[in-house]
Amino acid sequence: MSTPNPFEQAALPFAIFVVKSIQSLIAGLNPNPVIAAGQIPGAFQVLLGQIEMQFPALASSEFGAAQTALNTQLAGILTKLSALQTPATTAPPTPAT
Repeated sequence: MSTPNPFEQAALPFAIFVVKSIQSLIAGLNPNPVIAAGQIPGAFQVLLGQIEMQFPALASSEFGAAQTALNTQLAGILTKLSALQTPATTAPPTPAT
């Protein structure tokens, strides 16, 4: 099984919120199509407002995922660089004459 994408994982709560909000919009419409047609513009405005209010949380979770991914990559680079570094000698170098 592959490792889940951290950016997708960070966005899942936002995606679930959007789908539930759309479900709520549909459930809140009047079954009479004439009345529902009048409700739709206002309902869409409410939906868009609710979604916009979630953008800071989405940005925060995505930034956290980016930080984790970058720190993991940098830790791997540091490990490789440390392995390439030659150990320091204990004797001081002889001066040139």
